[in-house]
Amino acid sequence: MASAAKHSTRDQTLDSPAVDQQATTFSISDLAREFHITPRTIRFYEDQGLLSPMREGRTRVFTRRHRTRLKLALRGKHPR
Repeated sequence: MASAAKHSTRDQTLDSPAVDQQATTFSISDLAREFHITPRTIRFYEDQGLLSPMREGRTRVFTRRHRTRLKLALRGKHPR
């Protein structure tokens, strides 16, 4: 019976929105718009080695991890 409870909890965890959010991807335009910067700024950070997005053909595909790294880089550039 305890085994069934574990599977039930595990299934709920796999179906939770938090798991889905980790799989979210962003385009360079999405990130530029969100952070009020130009796509060129994001390409600059890529050239500097701070970001290394996946590619689908010529299109850059950014993950939530890339988004977080960009946010941290911008925080260091613009102290509050």
